[in-house]
Amino acid sequence: MASRPRFGGLSLESGFALHRAGKLREAAAIYGQVLQANPKQADALHLLGLVLHQLGDHLKADAFMSQAIRLNPKAPAYRNNHGMVLKALGMDTKAVASFRAALQLDPVNADALANLGGSLPWSSREQEARRSFRRACLLVPAHDEGLASLGAMERATGHLDRAMVAHRRALTVQPLLAARRLNVGSCLVEDDRYDEARGYLVEATLLDPALPEAWSDLGFLLMGRMQVTQAERCFRRSLAIRPRHGPAWAGRAETAYVAGDASAAVQASQRAVELDPANPHLRLRLGMHRLATGDLERGWVDHDAMWRKPDAVKRIGMPPRWDGGPLGGKTLLVTADQGVGDELLFASCIPDAIRAAGRVVLECDPRLVDLFRRSFPDVFVHAYERGGTRIRPIQRYDWIPRELVPDRMIEAGAMMRWFRPTVASLDAAGTPWLTPDPVRVAEMRDALDELGPGLKIGLSWRSMRLTETRNAHYPGLAPFEPLLRVPGVQFVCLQYGTDWEPELRETDASVNVIPGLDTTADLDGVTALVAALDGVICPSSTLGWIGAAVGRPVWLLYNTPMFLEFGTDRLPGFPTVRPYRKNQPEPWEPMLQRVAEDLAGWAAQSPDAG
Repeated sequence: MASRPRFGGLSLESGFALHRAGKLREAAAIYGQVLQANPKQADALHLLGLVLHQLGDHLKADAFMSQAIRLNPKAPAYRNNHGMVLKALGMDTKAVASFRAALQLDPVNADALANLGGSLPWSSREQEARRSFRRACLLVPAHDEGLASLGAMERATGHLDRAMVAHRRALTVQPLLAARRLNVGSCLVEDDRYDEARGYLVEATLLDPALPEAWSDLGFLLMGRMQVTQAERCFRRSLAIRPRHGPAWAGRAETAYVAGDASAAVQASQRAVELDPANPHLRLRLGMHRLATGDLERGWVDHDAMWRKPDAVKRIGMPPRWDGGPLGGKTLLVTADQGVGDELLFASCIPDAIRAAGRVVLECDPRLVDLFRRSFPDVFVHAYERGGTRIRPIQRYDWIPRELVPDRMIEAGAMMRWFRPTVASLDAAGTPWLTPDPVRVAEMRDALDELGPGLKIGLSWRSMRLTETRNAHYPGLAPFEPLLRVPGVQFVCLQYGTDWEPELRETDASVNVIPGLDTTADLDGVTALVAALDGVICPSSTLGWIGAAVGRPVWLLYNTPMFLEFGTDRLPGFPTVRPYRKNQPEPWEPMLQRVAEDLAGWAAQSPDAG
């Protein structure tokens, strides 16, 4: 935010009146006249620099403001506004120094405090930036720019609830400013609160139809509801206003991807990354789009942006990251960071790590410790020690024995880059990788025998975390009705999370529940049950990877394209997984009708078939 200096002289006052009225070129002409009469008039130099900055000529603005500061180094407004010019020139370090100089001269300058907070690197100076913003807003409670910038920082650093509070406060200060409505709506979209978000975003487009961010965020809202055609129109409208608007290109990548055109998604994602190369989320999505086309080499490189996202785990006491070089005689630490399903999936690379490194240390979700110790007896397995918060997790490594201090580390999800560089290498490695508890497998077989004759098929229908966006990837229980009517099959519940028992009761579904098995907490027991079943039918979830890991038939239900297909129509590296694919906007019922027909054929051929 610009600061107004004190100055004298009728001509300068008339220039400032024009300046304040938005008549920038006319104001610049008057400032120029003042300088013709007195080239050392510091206020005129500064104000001409400010006009040039507002007109977009930041280099000339820098020159005039620098002259003004040399003539009057004690003016805090000069320092503050010069900092804004330096920031516009991409000279953030010098901008921070200029804002600090303004605050040394005027410690209660709210504009300089807000500008300082906006110029600090939020990823490494989050606390200092937050203090600057909050102090600015304490000094001037209606400082809407400070509030909006505070909201932007909180959102960028993963504190969406705090961002919402700040943006709502800014909106009360400027209720008719489109950008303030946009900020609230954008946070609501990110929080999957689409009904509430839509009103704010539509109002933003009405208040300022030329605001590209409002159109792109409205497009993402529509994408979350699978209104792909309407979303594409919004993204195109955003780009018609600002052809270099990166988020709109990212949106077009997602509409192409959902429509089944992974190659077009790559092209649009590349454009988005070119426009915002430091954005790890855009780079990650480009990686996933590339993987979906079969471009594993570049896809895995881009996928590495996963661990540069603001919500990535912060690790205390890490050795250098493994770069794919020789590991003979070295100790490799394989770290956990994503969900338990991802840990199970990427554990398929642990046998490769054992062969490559002298020693392997593996951290994992506490629920997986016994299973991983049994499956990888030559590996030191330990539950991760996680602190911080859900959105800013921190993991420490002082639990590693001194004799196993690692030489290199790698995230579990990053191992595929080095151990699965091609589809051929994926297929060659496609063998079961987990060892269930044989005693519990026998117990589970006894429990299944009590259900009577027929195929014993495990079933799940959704994820544990339910949001409107995620729900597009999970059918729910109702579309499974055709399967549940197939004769000669005993269905066994593998659903995990909360509130699935009422779902079973409400639908009167014929799905058996194994007494005493906690399908959320007891993953070792779930693995034993899956190993005892004839097969598993589920959407892409933890259960699918457990089935693949123990070599049981898995009928996986998912939207295509999916990056784990790697440009094929199957899942390379997972030979027991049978894909059932559909385009994302399509309903689940036709797919599940096909599954029911295939299941009926399998049941008819079963030895227990009547």
